[in-house]
Amino acid sequence: LGSSLYPTDVGFSVRVHGFDHNLLTLAREVLRVVMDFRGRDGERALPATMKDGRFDACLELQLRRWKNAGMDASSFSASLRLLCIRPSVKSSFAKLKALQGITVGKFVEVMNKLLKRLSVEALYHGNVDREDANEAANMISEALTRHHVGLPRKKLPTKLVLKAKHAVDHRPIVAPTIDPKDPNTAVEVYFQFGKDDNSSDAIRRRVLVDLLEHILEEPLYNQIRTKETFGYEVSCGARWTYGILGMSFRVVTSSKSADEASSRIDDFLRSFRSELESMDDQTFMEHLVGLAKNKLESFDSMEEETGSHWSEIIEGRYDSQAYRKEVLMLRSLSKEQLLAAYDEWLNPLCKNGKPKKRRRMVINVIGTGEGPASLGRPPIGNEKSVGDEIDRLLDQFHASVKYESWGRVSFGSPELHRANTV
Repeated sequence: LGSSLYPTDVGFSVRVHGFDHNLLTLAREVLRVVMDFRGRDGERALPATMKDGRFDACLELQLRRWKNAGMDASSFSASLRLLCIRPSVKSSFAKLKALQGITVGKFVEVMNKLLKRLSVEALYHGNVDREDANEAANMISEALTRHHVGLPRKKLPTKLVLKAKHAVDHRPIVAPTIDPKDPNTAVEVYFQFGKDDNSSDAIRRRVLVDLLEHILEEPLYNQIRTKETFGYEVSCGARWTYGILGMSFRVVTSSKSADEASSRIDDFLRSFRSELESMDDQTFMEHLVGLAKNKLESFDSMEEETGSHWSEIIEGRYDSQAYRKEVLMLRSLSKEQLLAAYDEWLNPLCKNGKPKKRRRMVINVIGTGEGPASLGRPPIGNEKSVGDEIDRLLDQFHASVKYESWGRVSFGSPELHRANTV
């Protein structure tokens, strides 16, 4: 048996797992401990279920996690991308600053306020039946009864994603590595393609993005990493951010400048267009079949399957048949559709050979290595000013796109069975 509790963008996730008939007993106890923070108006002390010294130990651990977040250039570039397009999410630096000097009394006050109004969604997965699920639902309801005020779904925090600029030229977001001894420079070029509302057209766009990744990944690595040794990490991947489709390309290098890396990505996209156009039908079909097989692979464990179902819930799509629908859509794709998507989303040039507008964002995380890799690194005086610089860059980006978002994404009718929201 085991349990965990972790924060999300809009609340908390509690997970209880194991192979034991006492699973619900453990879940009930975990919820009781969490809910002990409710109904404590005017209280300044932790609930009796908390051991002495627990607050200080947990606070120290959390502060250390935030302090060590993004210490390598590669992971930090990915974090910056998400922070740029998700303005409601705060950086580890801002969180670290917010918790400095926090007291037990203030923590209890905030938790009491947060837990007054709740919307709860739950997944009970495994060797269980309807009777077991009803028992779990009743257990959750009983845990929420005292001091509970429901929170309608329409009043839940929105997970808005900002639009990247649709332009020919894009000013890069340039940040220093957090670790002053990191010699590496990471460049991430992110393209946005639009909303995915799980309609038929959206599923077609989604599988086109996945197919582009499947086709581009190996030649991108072979050309830039293996043949040119441009960087030690070269990759591309489809991105799905709360209903917004996209794709990112990343190069991590200790020998090239950030500008050279981002230009090399565009050069690859420009030159690969002819290879994509000349791809024969057999090769195209092999990519379709390979991608379909990947999507139809069985889960390696129940934990992996549970994680897949839970991600559908927390992301709000509620579609347990998403992979199956995508494979069915792959059967109808043509190479002409793939080329059209490539030209619309990734190709730097129009048909007449002139630069074209793309919805694109370039993130440069510049290290302190010798030579070109450190060119353009913002001057940083001390560790504290790194966080200030990052938060300034984020505010600057949000203002530059005028906080324009894609709006709320509605996914249509869910197919994953959903219990009533408590």
